[in-house]
Amino acid sequence: MFCKKKKCIEEEEVKEEIRQRQKQLTLFMLGGVDVGKTYAVTSIANGFYKQGLKVAVVDADVGQSDIGPPCCIGMGIPEKGIQKLSEVPLHSLFFVGNISPNGCTRECVREATAAVKKAKELNADVIIVDSTGWIEGEDAKRFKLFEIKEINPSFVIAIEKEDELEHILPHLNKILKVIKLRKSSEARNRTREERKALREAAYNKYFRAAKDRVFELSILAWIPEEGTILGLFDGKSENDEKEIVGLGILRQLDYASGKAAVFTPVDADAGDDINIKWINPGGVKLIRANGGFKEEAIYT
Repeated sequence: MFCKKKKCIEEEEVKEEIRQRQKQLTLFMLGGVDVGKTYAVTSIANGFYKQGLKVAVVDADVGQSDIGPPCCIGMGIPEKGIQKLSEVPLHSLFFVGNISPNGCTRECVREATAAVKKAKELNADVIIVDSTGWIEGEDAKRFKLFEIKEINPSFVIAIEKEDELEHILPHLNKILKVIKLRKSSEARNRTREERKALREAAYNKYFRAAKDRVFELSILAWIPEEGTILGLFDGKSENDEKEIVGLGILRQLDYASGKAAVFTPVDADAGDDINIKWINPGGVKLIRANGGFKEEAIYT
């Protein structure tokens, strides 16, 4: 088995599924916050990796990202056994622009689907999607069902504390194989303050080698407030290429010259390999504080 808990995915079942389908196996992790989804993803990814399979992990938890910075969906491919999901090297980054799917469900579904497509193009044998913990209410139910429909996984692995997924699972059982697990003993509860602190640490890690670059205002999708997080694309619009080159923070606007100063780790010295043609603002604003960045506001 790939997990220590009972009713995890059986090795032979997965191998047979891959053999019969003659295509990649996609697993979708479904569950609320603090139930151990990320721990399960890590354990399952290690199990597949030890079997000699090429594994891709899509981190669709935009508010508590382990692969890539917040406000994004990161896709990575483990190159060795891992103890934490954050050890998976980032391969591709997809911009959502917010830390919660509530209010940007279309973007979350679109970019998660694009990340899975990218993993398939890289010939991953197994793709594991670690989703957000937003499950409560009708809006969350519609979001999860839409996300699962678009990704079209081979299995859904549902992790519950009790029966909090019962408003979602009946809609899935008729069309997909669902494997139900109980909350892992490895899971721990985090406060809102702890989650924010983790995000801010991730922002600071991502932007630690950043510097100012100057762009034409005309390539911004719209003009946001200074401090807004930005997705940098090398296509002429965000729809030309789903994957982003990197993130930036709008530092200064100069309407007289028609220029914008953007703080970003994307290196201008790389030349034509990194030619930013489109910038999409997000819904998170960051400010300088105590030598790093803090979330000042989230707006839509």
